[in-house]
Amino acid sequence: MKRAPTHKPAKDQRVQRSSIRRAQAAGKSRARAQSRQVAAAGAASTPEHETAAIFPRVARRRFIGLMMAIALAGLAIIALQNAPRWLSAATQAQATADAALLEATRSAAVATQDAARIGIVSGHRGHDSGAVCDDGLTEATLNFAHATRVAEVLRAEGYIVDVLDEFDPRLRGYRARALLSIHADSCARINDLATGFKVARAAHSRAPDESDRLVACLTARYGSRTGLRFHANTVTRDMTQYHAFDEIAPETPAAIIETGFMYLDRPLLEGRPQVVAQGIVEGLLCFLRGETP
Repeated sequence: MKRAPTHKPAKDQRVQRSSIRRAQAAGKSRARAQSRQVAAAGAASTPEHETAAIFPRVARRRFIGLMMAIALAGLAIIALQNAPRWLSAATQAQATADAALLEATRSAAVATQDAARIGIVSGHRGHDSGAVCDDGLTEATLNFAHATRVAEVLRAEGYIVDVLDEFDPRLRGYRARALLSIHADSCARINDLATGFKVARAAHSRAPDESDRLVACLTARYGSRTGLRFHANTVTRDMTQYHAFDEIAPETPAAIIETGFMYLDRPLLEGRPQVVAQGIVEGLLCFLRGETP
């Protein structure tokens, strides 16, 4: 007898497929749930990580700011502690600079004055009479008359003129554009040749070239103005080793003049002192102006 077909296997297959689908759905649900949990956990952890990352930056900035403030405070303390010393040093430096400038200005002014300064020694004045004539006329008197006239004319020309005594203390280290000592020769009755003038510089002059030019100018101009001849053979050691030459500053050109013999040349020396003075002035100006003798 033939059996009717059964549907049990088909039913079992349906059950299995249904179980599989449920299992798959459940797996998907669990996967979605896990994904949500992971996302939620990630979302919850992000602020903590950001805070952890931000906090070190803020801390570093604050630390750097604190260190800078400490450093600035330290510099301020050092500045306050050293300010008096710095100010004192700056004040001293300024004072030194001012003193140097003042000294340079003073030196320049002195140099300018020295360039326009002339020293005239009135021979024997303040020391002795010098040569004396029988009637009492003294060399010192003639020399002073000539020296003061020379000074007057030179001052009118704009020069600073010092009239100095024979052993004037101002001669020590004296600085000027030129120094001239005015003297006259003997009043004794020697002979008919005892007439004329003479000019000399130091035998060992410390400014030989300038002193030679001074002598040349005085010789040429004084002789021309007075008409007296140059009496070269009576230049003495007293002239070439005149004491003032060793007293004045080395750079000061200097000379000594014997204006004439007080016996035979007395009419000129005593009677026409303005001519004597003018001859001396012209010789000095020749030198001062750089003229050819």
